[in-house]
Amino acid sequence: MENKKSEMSVEYNMDEMKKSLKKLKETECYDVEKYTYSLLHQTRQLEYFYCQLVEEENPEPDQTYYHVSRRPMVHQMAYFNIGRGFPKELMDGHWCYVLKDFGSKMLVIPCTSIKEDSPEATEYELDIRAKIRKYPIRSRMQLSDMRVVDLQRLDIRKRFCNVITDKKEIENHIKHIIFDEDDEY
Repeated sequence: MENKKSEMSVEYNMDEMKKSLKKLKETECYDVEKYTYSLLHQTRQLEYFYCQLVEEENPEPDQTYYHVSRRPMVHQMAYFNIGRGFPKELMDGHWCYVLKDFGSKMLVIPCTSIKEDSPEATEYELDIRAKIRKYPIRSRMQLSDMRVVDLQRLDIRKRFCNVITDKKEIENHIKHIIFDEDDEY
């Protein structure tokens, strides 16, 4: 009986999602196609975790870990799928500065590209220099979008970038913004 009830609930939720997605699409101010692709990607990642990793490693999800063949180090940039949010939040795939490695999770700061017509960085942003392969790039850290992400969000198909900007300069900027501390800032 309980299984039948949850199946009906899933079907009901799916129908309600379809209605909401249709309304969103009608507004023409939200990219529903990208959103549904993002949902599909996340659902497949959940399927991989629960239907393969959990089954192979341990029947308890909280004791199952996603392992990668290589992982970024602190003070490098890596490409993460940070998920979907509201318009003022960064979403989907982004280069992120790795601030802290917590083992199965990482504290990251999403970055955006700096274009010719980009405005000056605000106090909640920091322009940094990095290298992809041997090519120097400039990127803008978005401190207001800082978050902890599961390692499964890492896209290991992309290379990691070495950050050229001094680590201490970055740390001091973050301390200043988050804790209102000035350490040689």
